[in-house]
Amino acid sequence: MSKPHSASQVSFAFLVWMVVFAVLAASGGVTYSVLKNRQVAVRTETEKLRRDTALCKLNASQYHAKANALSNRWEIRDRLAQEHSQLRDIDRRQIEIARALHTGTERLTAAVFPFQH
Repeated sequence: MSKPHSASQVSFAFLVWMVVFAVLAASGGVTYSVLKNRQVAVRTETEKLRRDTALCKLNASQYHAKANALSNRWEIRDRLAQEHSQLRDIDRRQIEIARALHTGTERLTAAVFPFQH
């Protein structure tokens, strides 16, 4: 008997290669999507860390500006005057340098009695 002309002439080796190609293409697509998802997750985490770092730098600069404002001698004098504090400036003539005997370091001291003109 002769084969009909409409029957396909696909060999077993060709079918095996087609299955192998389909598996490779599918696994390549899955691998690509997994790696792309990981890349997007890392990029998102990096952006979040960059935002957090910028926020921390901003907070630190604001803290330093506030600390500088609070430790400004003229600001302190104004606040003390507004609060009617008993604290007053020390006249420079009241300050003397005391030298330590053993360490060789200097320290400043001020007389505790009121300065008289």
